Amino acid sequence: MRAIALALLAFLPSAVAAAEPGRWSLIAESGGCEVAFLPEAVDDGIFFVDRGEADCGPDIGRITGYALNEDGAVIVFYSTLSGVDLVGQVTRSDDGVFTGTLRGGGALRLEHRSGPRGITDPGTGLLTGEAPVTIEDDPEAAADEPLAAVPAPGDCLVYAGQEGACVDQADLGPPEGGKLQVLTRMNLRDQGTTQGSQVVGRVEPGTCLDAGFCAEDGEGRLWCGVQGAAGQGYILKQDDKTVFARNSCR
Repeated sequence: MRAIALALLAFLPSAVAAAEPGRWSLIAESGGCEVAFLPEAVDDGIFFVDRGEADCGPDIGRITGYALNEDGAVIVFYSTLSGVDLVGQVTRSDDGVFTGTLRGGGALRLEHRSGPRGITDPGTGLLTGEAPVTIEDDPEAAADEPLAAVPAPGDCLVYAGQEGACVDQADLGPPEGGKLQVLTRMNLRDQGTTQGSQVVGRVEPGTCLDAGFCAEDGEGRLWCGVQGAAGQGYILKQDDKTVFARNSCR
């Protein structure tokens, strides 16, 4: 992995999903609480589990992030409080309830409480179980925008939380003007990597940052040293699919 030296540090911005998320009960033998799943990145490929201010017990109280597998049939839970740790996972049963286990042992259960039953898939912007509208389904959909202007998945990088359009070239790579504006809630780390680093803070969507030295880690992800109200550290600027911060503040 390339060495990453921190120069000047700042704080990040992000975009929050507009749709009101569903509420779920996440239950373990050691405790439980009501949670919501928000498509806001807390780490690479991991998104925010909102536990509010509830005391959720020693196991569920560690959970800060989720990832969807198998089109939402499997939900994996992580802690990003200190590095990235797998906490447990659940699988959807025929009755719609998710059951599974904690990594350390013990049953884990997820039950729908209110609001949408689907969970937003950050990769598509759709709720789980929701099919994308095609031109065949809605002939008028083609009138909104020429097909040539809609990039195929994988053809370009997209902005976090704003799927469907390629990023501007000016927002790729390190910021020439020394400013970043984050597009989703992000972790602030003491090193430019998720391996062996510690979370030292979080940056909320829309924050404008002063950015210093930027470099890629061993997986080709670009990290930038930043400084601001949330403290100083490193944020993930972009990976091979997504740009998490613009190169200017608006």
